[in-house]
Amino acid sequence: MLQLRKHIAGLLSVIGIIGLAVGTVGAVPQKPKKGATQKPVTQITRSNLAKSAKFKVTQTIAPKGSAPLVRSFFVEVKGEKARLDYDDPALGPVRYVANEKGVFFYMPGNETAVKQSVQGGVEGALRLAFAQANERLVKAKKVGQGTVSGQPTVIYKDPDTGAVVYMGTNPGFRLPVKSVIQNEGGSNTVQVSDIQLNISIADSRFALPKGTQIIDSKDAPGVGVPGIP
Repeated sequence: MLQLRKHIAGLLSVIGIIGLAVGTVGAVPQKPKKGATQKPVTQITRSNLAKSAKFKVTQTIAPKGSAPLVRSFFVEVKGEKARLDYDDPALGPVRYVANEKGVFFYMPGNETAVKQSVQGGVEGALRLAFAQANERLVKAKKVGQGTVSGQPTVIYKDPDTGAVVYMGTNPGFRLPVKSVIQNEGGSNTVQVSDIQLNISIADSRFALPKGTQIIDSKDAPGVGVPGIP
């Protein structure tokens, strides 16, 4: 169990780094200053995506003076089911799965899944994929329009950080298609590609493999998944 917890701790560390990833679905609006008008906060929710979809999210962290770190996340959504696959440098392939039985973080390397005691579902997967952009949209202002990965977008810019977010306007993909953060330390770019909407996806894609050992997070003190409310 101790070894498993170490593996899980590594997984959670990665998820936190994705901190892209996932912030909060629809960030909480800040209390407006006296006399100021509250600007609506852009929401990243299930309703922003087609009934079924597949796409790839690529994060490129490029520190100045160092080789870039590239990570790819493969997302599949069907109704209220979701799956997100990616590789962790320490654990190898890991997977977020949300289905009718609950929300799980699955580690194929040891055939183990940690079941969460909270509801994450599709929106949890979207948080994992779009946290960085979601956070930046809170104060962002519209600065233009453009096309990214074949998707029409509205371009927003955070006046405080200079971060730029390209928000899709396609009714089936009203989600961030690209976000870029740059500072003196380098850049962090997240871009969506290979977008497929309203396609056929087998239910088996959202099931855990037969024989998977399931551990309830309630039975593993200190183990939890950040980013899921």
